[in-house]
Amino acid sequence: MLGRNTMLAAALALVAAPVAAQQGDVVPEVHFLSWPAATYSHFAETGNYIAEEWEKLGLIVNMDQQAFPNPMLKMWFTDHEFDVVLSSLSGAPYRLEPDFFTNAQFNSANASPGGWNVGEYSNPEFDKLGAEQLGMFDNEERRKVIYELQRMIVEDQPEAVLSSLIQVFAINKNNMEFDGYQEDPQGVRANANQVRMKSKREQNLIRIGWTLEYSVLNPLAARTIEETEVAALLYDRLLWIGSDGSLKLRLAEEIQSVTETELLIKIRSGHTFSDGEPVTADDVKFSFDYMKQWEAPYFVQHLAYVENVEVVDPLTVRITLTEPYAPFVMNTLGQMYVLPQHVWGTLVDDLGIETPQQFANDNPIGSGPYTVKYRREGSELYLERRADHFEPALADLLYIVFGSAEIVAQSLKTGSIDVSFQPVPPAGIEEFRAHPDLEIITAQSNGNMSLRYKTTGPVFANADLRRALYHAIPYERIIEEILAGNAVLTATPITPVNAYWHNADLPKPAFNPEKAREMLEQAGFTWDDDGRLHFPAE
Repeated sequence: MLGRNTMLAAALALVAAPVAAQQGDVVPEVHFLSWPAATYSHFAETGNYIAEEWEKLGLIVNMDQQAFPNPMLKMWFTDHEFDVVLSSLSGAPYRLEPDFFTNAQFNSANASPGGWNVGEYSNPEFDKLGAEQLGMFDNEERRKVIYELQRMIVEDQPEAVLSSLIQVFAINKNNMEFDGYQEDPQGVRANANQVRMKSKREQNLIRIGWTLEYSVLNPLAARTIEETEVAALLYDRLLWIGSDGSLKLRLAEEIQSVTETELLIKIRSGHTFSDGEPVTADDVKFSFDYMKQWEAPYFVQHLAYVENVEVVDPLTVRITLTEPYAPFVMNTLGQMYVLPQHVWGTLVDDLGIETPQQFANDNPIGSGPYTVKYRREGSELYLERRADHFEPALADLLYIVFGSAEIVAQSLKTGSIDVSFQPVPPAGIEEFRAHPDLEIITAQSNGNMSLRYKTTGPVFANADLRRALYHAIPYERIIEEILAGNAVLTATPITPVNAYWHNADLPKPAFNPEKAREMLEQAGFTWDDDGRLHFPAE
């Protein structure tokens, strides 16, 4: 960990106050889990801006920049090894479902390792309301509860939302184009846009640059959006979610709601997996049962409400839920894959492994629009289009892993890659706009960048400290100086682009260090002669 103590003495001299007659314990040093500067400079610098302001209030902040995805994801989602983590959650159409950015992330039931409640926040009233809205199918009534959940998040501050990013992507227009680009919170990365990429090269291939390796081809082992969405090109989903939250049928031909807890799903006839075997209702049932049985980490909470999946006929399944669950279509049907039972059914026994998550799956057999032609671990993944798919993609895709965003940018300018999945660094946006070979594509994300506090930890279990620090974050400076203006302020994790569910009555956050200090004093915090912040006396 990299300490920031060299800055502390001068900063604290400005804020040292007379010591109260009785002091509580000194606030421990803050373990701030952040991103590597080499590949995510804007995230790393954002953390530095925040730490500087917090130190002026008497905290010592230790910045811990860890490589993403590993070991950062393990520390963040599995071990909860932080006091505060700089969280960046990507936008995606299915995340327009309001449960994701409210109940799913802050219900105490989701605080176990791998769950979305990484800060282990617990509020019985929040849990009660969060559970109630899951069974509401009247959107007007449900919206009132979602608004209240957002208010509670802002009040309790299990997270401080910093902004919602405007993602800026670029393509080399000499090498590629889109056949009908789809506006989407994920921009060029969206599955719907990847299958619409057309090559202008002699070889029908799109070269994609990024800094992340698609290290997981096993859908049962996937944990991140990126890993699930590569898998969605190999394994069909029943439906895709449009950028406005609308439903687009994929493998499913028809979805019929019989009751609030029962659905009939009919899949396409005549479609096959990449090895030529037909896709049937048995495969759909198997996929739900198998993912649930083996607790696939990304899907386990989305399958929690599935009581039973029954095969009605060779192309139809009946899904019965344990109780009404409003997010089921978006969160579950919109993300679940269909796996081939003839491949996965006996896999654990055949390979002598303990769980299917241990299966490398280097040559996936799926029903999606692509197959894996080859993979060079750590450097390249080549996906070959299936001409026999019911909605065939337009070109092969080659994902190339680079060591930094700067190298990706240079490769795009020279034409050695055709599109960057790495958002353009804020400092380089104007240069990219002026480049004659490049085309800029922007996407307002429905994701957000925030601080997630470990509310059971030695520092941020104190809600008064979290509330005070909400006013000690230089929001506007971060947006203007680090993000080049490409972000919008929002108090709530449901961002303004998701207008129907966004609680616009909550005032936007503002930097006010004087108010932060005043709130600390009112809550009983004190400062010692060295300027260190102390908890209220017990």
